[in-house]
Amino acid sequence: MDRYKKIKEMEIILDTYREKVDRMNEMLDSFEEYHHDYQKLMEYYGSQEYMDDINDANKGLIPSDIKCGVLSEDAVWDLIGDNYEVAIKMLEVATNMIRRR
Repeated sequence: MDRYKKIKEMEIILDTYREKVDRMNEMLDSFEEYHHDYQKLMEYYGSQEYMDDINDANKGLIPSDIKCGVLSEDAVWDLIGDNYEVAIKMLEVATNMIRRR
């Protein structure tokens, strides 16, 4: 039965990688669909409305039951950086996959 060890090993790789490719496709579809909302956040982040909301928050005018992490100094800025890094990583992974095909 040792003779078929390689087949069993390759079958596990096939099944596992198939699952990962399927999950990656689903995640990329979701990521792409949600990018429109990310763009809305970027527009808000650079707007006068955003600055007005920060001023209101600093004056204590926003009710305490309103979550406003978006007005924090770093939350959106960190997301922009993380989004950039994810995009670079996707390009690098895709490039390596294509080159090694």
